[in-house]
Amino acid sequence: MRKRDRIGLAAAAGALGLMLLYRAIYVEPRAWGALCAAAAVPLACHPRAALLWLQHWQLWGGGALLLGLWAFLGGPFRVRVAAVALGAVATANYNATWGMLGLLLGAWAWIGAAGRGAEPPAA
Repeated sequence: MRKRDRIGLAAAAGALGLMLLYRAIYVEPRAWGALCAAAAVPLACHPRAALLWLQHWQLWGGGALLLGLWAFLGGPFRVRVAAVALGAVATANYNATWGMLGLLLGAWAWIGAAGRGAEPPAA
């Protein structure tokens, strides 16, 4: 495994870890739901509302699927990493169907490009 792949895996794992940490602190506790329903909402409720809105409309998974398709159709390395990362995040945000498809397409393109030697040699 090349350094570039290790960095990509670390970025994808970091994105998933940060999302799981954010969910554990601000989304899952019922107390935050009550605080965010109050008249004067704390600042933390705005990103929480965006996260839940994206989850409700399946946009986490939809974005992962679009990135996965782009990666599968020949997208650059960054798109492959983004598809894997967003696919994992989408799955953690209950958009598992499209999220897993995006993750799979991104991973397939990532592994396939490395196996074909389609990537330039490491500097």
